[in-house]
Amino acid sequence: MKNILKNLLFVSILTILAACSGPTSEQSEPVSTPASKESSTLVPSITSIPSSNPVSSNQVSSSAASFKENELSSAEGLVIKFKATGASIDTIKWDNKTIAKDGFVVGRCANRIAGGKCTISGKQYSLSINNGSNHLHGGNGTGMNSWRGPFATNDWTKVDQTASSITYTFHSKDGDNGYPGNMDMTVKYSLSEHSELLIEYTATSDKDTLCNPTNHLFMTLNGDNSYSNLNLQINADKYTPLVNQLPTGEIASVSGTKFDYTIEKAFDGSQDYDDNYVLNGEGYRKVATMTGTKLGVQVDVFTDRPGLQLYKAGSGQVCLETQMFPDAINQANFEDPLLKAGEQFYSKTAYSFSKITKD
Repeated sequence: MKNILKNLLFVSILTILAACSGPTSEQSEPVSTPASKESSTLVPSITSIPSSNPVSSNQVSSSAASFKENELSSAEGLVIKFKATGASIDTIKWDNKTIAKDGFVVGRCANRIAGGKCTISGKQYSLSINNGSNHLHGGNGTGMNSWRGPFATNDWTKVDQTASSITYTFHSKDGDNGYPGNMDMTVKYSLSEHSELLIEYTATSDKDTLCNPTNHLFMTLNGDNSYSNLNLQINADKYTPLVNQLPTGEIASVSGTKFDYTIEKAFDGSQDYDDNYVLNGEGYRKVATMTGTKLGVQVDVFTDRPGLQLYKAGSGQVCLETQMFPDAINQANFEDPLLKAGEQFYSKTAYSFSKITKD
């Protein structure tokens, strides 16, 4: 009897243990992983997570691992420093010698407009007067020499800098210095490893307006205040004669005049120059070469513009400003610097620096 009771008790214990252990592996359903499914459907990828501090139009974004603020340099040792405000070049140095400086942007319309009067799309406008009785370089600027124009002010915003480029934007309000339309302009400076400085201009306006920007870079390739040891060549057979600093509308030959630099020759520092050349060719091409034989530095100028202003600024400084012709809006046989509403303006100019063998 005792043996029977022991057997019954043993069977009961086995039954209870089996019930507590649940189904066997053969009876179990496949194990799901809900946690991993939630991870793949509810957690967004890194690229889709909105930044808690997005870059605004007033903040600088960078796509470069490292760079010096407001500075570009080439593998050959050319160093370009930009001013902390504005969109202006402070200095360009090679071997610690200053070969160019004070390269500010000019606009809306470079050069002179007679009496500040112009007709744009059938409507007459009176622009500000800041150069005798004429309008120059876009009119009056804030806190700058009046002739430099509003684009030479500090109102530019730096929006991007990388190891090889710096980009700025400028908003010019409708009516600024008499010009119609809200204009937004972007200027991008890029420096190649081979010391070519490319300047690209982009602009749009909500009204028909004038658009003719340039850079007023002062070059001193000899590193001093002298015009000796300076050679110049300009790829232009013609120029636009002036009377009282304004073009007559004529396009004349440079042959036999002080303007003839069709073949490289010594720059005539005894002459004054503030004159526009009618460049040969079309499209983006090389239009001028200037050489400082004392330091052995050369600059080749490339542009898609039809004109180049040769300006002798004194103290060994020369400007080679690529642009449309002066007072073009008022001259029947000059191309108008007109930007239509809603269209995009684009232009580019490059200053390619190189070392040469000294004489």
